[in-house]
Amino acid sequence: MSDYLLDVKQINKRFGGLHAVRDVNLQVRRGEIVGILGPNGAGKTTLFNLLTGFIPPDEGTVNFQGRSIRGLKPHKIVNLGVARTFQLCRPFVGMSVIENVLVGSLGPRVSDVDLGARAMHLLSEVGLAEKADTPSELLSYGDLRRLEIARALATDPELLLLDEPFAGLGSAEIESISALIRKLHTEKNLTILLIEHKLREFMQLVSRVVALDFGEVIAEGVPAEIVSHPRVIEAYIGKQTPEALA
Repeated sequence: MSDYLLDVKQINKRFGGLHAVRDVNLQVRRGEIVGILGPNGAGKTTLFNLLTGFIPPDEGTVNFQGRSIRGLKPHKIVNLGVARTFQLCRPFVGMSVIENVLVGSLGPRVSDVDLGARAMHLLSEVGLAEKADTPSELLSYGDLRRLEIARALATDPELLLLDEPFAGLGSAEIESISALIRKLHTEKNLTILLIEHKLREFMQLVSRVVALDFGEVIAEGVPAEIVSHPRVIEAYIGKQTPEALA
């Protein structure tokens, strides 16, 4: 049995001539918050799509709790305990906030309980209880981010993948969502894999960082090591030539 909750080895994905993910290895232990870092186009969301079944890998292995999930459909991966959010918030339009969460509660991982009460509890956890009956399309962007997290939590995940949860948010909302993520990690013992471009908040949340550029891992380590890593700096600000520094 693997020591890792998630164990990814030599995963690859090509789109025509573009090698979007190249020989990526990624291991996540239960209880960790691991960050995936990289500039735009580095392959981060493609990697999430590979892990959650939205696109199939060309090569490599993806094991969750010692079981291969490579090639499984997204709903089957969710039902094994892997949930995710998306960069773009897409609520079920025409449904209320609580109805959106109830949809996520319909899978086999959720036991025979009072689903309405459970959904209200989840909304309370993310700060949306007072908006339970609000049409989801009327939520602010910050509240839509909270709803995305609540819908993912409704599936009862053991591994939660968050794709840029701070995107489009102001500083106060970012601080609030950061606190929510910490709470989910500590109180629910959730293992979290996080993509984010807000570097200060990102580095404060994660215990370990995997940095990507052009689809391949260029560095891995604790945040203090990654922020000073030459290849990470080059990926973000470019290679500094003598002429550029003159």
